[in-house]
Amino acid sequence: MDWSKTKTIFIAVFLVLDIFLAVMFFNKYSASRFEVIKATTIEQKLDEDGVKYEKMPADSGERSIITAKPKIFSENDLLFLTKQELAISSKGTKIASVLDKPYDTDGATRDKLNSFVKNNVYQGGEYSYWERSQDGQTVTYYQKIENKKLFENAYGTLTLQLDDDGNIEEYSQTMLDSDDEDRNEEAILPALQALDALYKNGFIQPDSKISDAELGYYTVQLNESQVLESQVLESQVLQVLSPTWYFQLEKGDITEEVYVNAFDGSIYQTEKES
Repeated sequence: MDWSKTKTIFIAVFLVLDIFLAVMFFNKYSASRFEVIKATTIEQKLDEDGVKYEKMPADSGERSIITAKPKIFSENDLLFLTKQELAISSKGTKIASVLDKPYDTDGATRDKLNSFVKNNVYQGGEYSYWERSQDGQTVTYYQKIENKKLFENAYGTLTLQLDDDGNIEEYSQTMLDSDDEDRNEEAILPALQALDALYKNGFIQPDSKISDAELGYYTVQLNESQVLESQVLESQVLQVLSPTWYFQLEKGDITEEVYVNAFDGSIYQTEKES
């Protein structure tokens, strides 16, 4: 055996192996470093642009599309509601109430409003405070499904009417019933990835503010009968609700209410004066 030649072969083999391992290590290190940079990119951009933002909610994991129909109320639903005159609409999808006397809210404080809703409204615990109108005359609550709000949903809304002192005089209520049992869950985007989608699409301006981040459900589709709503019963209107991130984007006197689909990052928006 030519030991010198054998030694040369071994050296060459080990050299190739060392090079291969070095390349593998470098690629793994680069990928790991890139992941860290990617995870912090949106936060860095917001900081560099002087954008103020609160700590983002930690909602993550998997959620599903939900289908639902307007609830048809019955007289039995009203049996335990007292000190108010109640009526159900002709289509059965709305409750209207006039209180025997105004309900004192100490100037429309949130605690008092919530207490009224919980104790004097059908399944009031299933509704969550949304906003008080600019003229101070109405307060809006949205229904919750799986403990998440239904954003801007006319079929899952509770509206309180207030007098000049902020006391509750009457209210109207609609509600959705979940229509499906077997659901396919999918991973949702974390809040920061939803913000990244807004940033890339030019929604977040320098020196602006991001607030009220929340995960809920937004109607992404209505069945064909919705187009002919005046010709069908409202109970036939099937809604498709998708997990959606809500943000308020404030710049000067303008506040945009923006919704980001938590599955694909598509964006919906409304605008109002602050």
